[in-house]
Amino acid sequence: MRLLLLLLIAGLCLSRCTNQQQGTAIPMPATMPARSYTDLKAAIDSDREAFGQLYRSAARREKLWIQVKDYWVRMLGRDLYEQWNGTPWDFNGTTRVPHEGTIACGYFVTGLLLDMGYPLDRVKLSTCASLTMMKALTRGQRVLNASYLSYAGFCATIRDAGKGIFIVGLDYHTGFLVNDGTDTWFLHSNYINRAGVVKEKMAVSAALRASRTRFVVSLTSDTAFLLRWMKN
Repeated sequence: MRLLLLLLIAGLCLSRCTNQQQGTAIPMPATMPARSYTDLKAAIDSDREAFGQLYRSAARREKLWIQVKDYWVRMLGRDLYEQWNGTPWDFNGTTRVPHEGTIACGYFVTGLLLDMGYPLDRVKLSTCASLTMMKALTRGQRVLNASYLSYAGFCATIRDAGKGIFIVGLDYHTGFLVNDGTDTWFLHSNYINRAGVVKEKMAVSAALRASRTRFVVSLTSDTAFLLRWMKN
């Protein structure tokens, strides 16, 4: 066990040295298993600033956008979710702290964006129609109206879009769609049976399937959105 630990430490050190030699100072993952919610948010804020510095110094930014996309998928789609997992749903829920109080679907979406360090008017965007919220966050991006697709076709569209974070607006509900490169997930504060914050595979999501309308925007393919995040 001790030998394995030493090998892992050596591997991490070698990776850091290699990155420095190649001039690719990629922010390290912002989470550790025992990290608190407060520490996680602070680490994300530090990483956001590091990405901003990389943007200002990079001659070519194609790889940077890929790194930022991967970061959002990992942080929002996994690490922040793990903090919020199981927080109870309520129509009037507005808590900013996981497992303290309740959280409605719109406030959950805006709350996680604030956790990521994205500047927004939380009350205004949480209480308006989800389509209005999506347009405000991704100014100029065309909102995809996928309501005409079969449910299988809708799931295939998100799968084929590739790795990334999306917001979906439903009849009376909203949440994140997460394509992690392996599978697609619906991350939301689930009103069905008052389940609260869950991350469920798109293919089996009752809330997604039940909605007659499905509007989608991509956060991680919108460079203007990501620039506002990095420059905040």
